[in-house]
Amino acid sequence: MANLAGVSTGTVSRALSRPGMISDATRMRVLAAADRLGYVANGSARALALRRTLTVGAIVPRYGSSSFPTMVQGLESALAAEGYTLLLSAPAHEAAREPAILRTLLERGVDAVALLGAEQPPQTFAILSAHRIPFVMMWALHSRDGDCIGFDESAAAACVIDHLSSLGHRSIGFIGGHTADNERARNRYRGIVEAVARRGMSLCKGASVETDYGFRQGFEAMQQILRAGAPVSAILCGNDYLAAGALSALDRARIEVPRQLSIASFNDNEFAAYLHPPLTTVRLPISGIGQQAGRHLIARLRGRQPPAPAPLPVTLIVRESTGLAAGPASARTSTPPARRGAPKRGSRNADA
Repeated sequence: MANLAGVSTGTVSRALSRPGMISDATRMRVLAAADRLGYVANGSARALALRRTLTVGAIVPRYGSSSFPTMVQGLESALAAEGYTLLLSAPAHEAAREPAILRTLLERGVDAVALLGAEQPPQTFAILSAHRIPFVMMWALHSRDGDCIGFDESAAAACVIDHLSSLGHRSIGFIGGHTADNERARNRYRGIVEAVARRGMSLCKGASVETDYGFRQGFEAMQQILRAGAPVSAILCGNDYLAAGALSALDRARIEVPRQLSIASFNDNEFAAYLHPPLTTVRLPISGIGQQAGRHLIARLRGRQPPAPAPLPVTLIVRESTGLAAGPASARTSTPPARRGAPKRGSRNADA
């Protein structure tokens, strides 16, 4: 292969195991030669020689309607750029905290582990410490047990609450995830409550719904708020999937957005700009969380101590779903039609 690529055997080895050390042009020649020869590296032999498998494990609960695939893609791309392979476990939410999943990853010989969130069972940290496995917690900001890669939920909430306040909104509703068993939903709701209090606004209990994340759940939650006739002029949704469902319910009820009711959200998923109307939302560094987590683990695996992670930036993206506050009664001028048969509710999830 070295002769075919016109390089040394050492360069071939580095191109296949540590591509970050080789120029793109040289690496492409080596890969082309490998493809031509049908070469496949002996992973077991390499692992024995290097005393590592060049794999990183990640535990991210089942995606559902969430932004987790974007985060995982960012993690995988950062690892792949340095010659590492991601081994992903995506269990149901109920099983995600089971130590058996982590043990299985360690049995497969992973060199490091990425976890979702800072709220992990003590046994998880005990296992990682006992095996001296580098790890990082994604979509989290602080933990006494290790490094976290994430953003400031309070800053994200302040972005959108300040925007709504500047438009004259004083009483708002909220559709979000279950706070009892979802660390991300709980932190987001706490940030919103704090931002609302700072602005002298109110979060209407009659217009606050906790539900699973999804289009249908957002639709049904918005219908519930409309039936309650809550005196609000804006609804803030925990993510764009919920907001998309809420917009659909308002469209069916013939309530104009934003003239009668404003809608805002979090995440800035790709579809947010193409909803009707386009969605005002806080752009979160979802891919960046995965990318920085990958780079952080690579540094640890190569014996370097990376700097303490700083919160990643958030940005408010203002679109057409928010406008000047109307009289709160305007959200009740149209009566939504009776609910049609809805699909059977799925299991609760931990998506963001």
